[in-house]
Amino acid sequence: MFGFFLKKNFCDVWDNLFYLILINVVSVGIIAASYFAVSASVAAGTFLSYPVFVLCCGLLMSVLFAWGANARKIADFNSPKWGIFFAAFKTCFFTGFAFGVLSGALCLVVRVAFSFYLGMYLKDGSLFMVLLAAVLAWFFFIVVMALQWFVPLYFLQEDNTFVKTLKKSFIVYFDNVGFSFLMLLHNLVLLALSVLTFGLIPGLNGITLSCTNACRLRLYKYDWLEEHKDYLEDREKRTSVPWDELLAEDRDALGPRKLGSFLFPWK
Repeated sequence: MFGFFLKKNFCDVWDNLFYLILINVVSVGIIAASYFAVSASVAAGTFLSYPVFVLCCGLLMSVLFAWGANARKIADFNSPKWGIFFAAFKTCFFTGFAFGVLSGALCLVVRVAFSFYLGMYLKDGSLFMVLLAAVLAWFFFIVVMALQWFVPLYFLQEDNTFVKTLKKSFIVYFDNVGFSFLMLLHNLVLLALSVLTFGLIPGLNGITLSCTNACRLRLYKYDWLEEHKDYLEDREKRTSVPWDELLAEDRDALGPRKLGSFLFPWK
């Protein structure tokens, strides 16, 4: 299943590269403006940098969130449209902004707490502080793996609210720990490539598309389990999902994409 996801996601990024670059320009612009805003607030010597950082996270996430509507279209083998992006930005701005503020505040709290625990350890040599720092690090690690499903779930399941999507994100994570970890590694690789391309390819919006593609395919598992209640109630059977059967239609829709079709699409 993961191999097919890698192939489909690469094809989707390549086929929609123009859209991704343009929307990533907006994201890079927000990141650059945020950097100067936070730097200016730090230079002022006040605690203003904390709320400025959180607000910038909210603004950035509102753009990524709006792109989530197009990410769903692309994952469903449709074409993205700017009209969809602007419509989603208008209707989902506060949801994306709230998610960004929550994420930014979480990062700040973890950073401050982690620095405090390590500082206390260096001062007193208390192993208890090391334990608290380790627990905090694991907590943050788990939260990051869970929240990578938030935007995809919100758009793939239209009846979800903010709180409901948050709960489902952790449910999907705890039911797919290994897959979530692989996705985190994959997204870190995409993030490294994004740094090398100045945030343009695949960029943060490309990572959003990656998560949407992965989540869409993974949700096939739950549709199948709903039709096979005996597997749903048996933990050992839950791992016996017939992925070849579930992905057959998507494999046909994607088709046999060869290297030549990427380099010479007109052939």
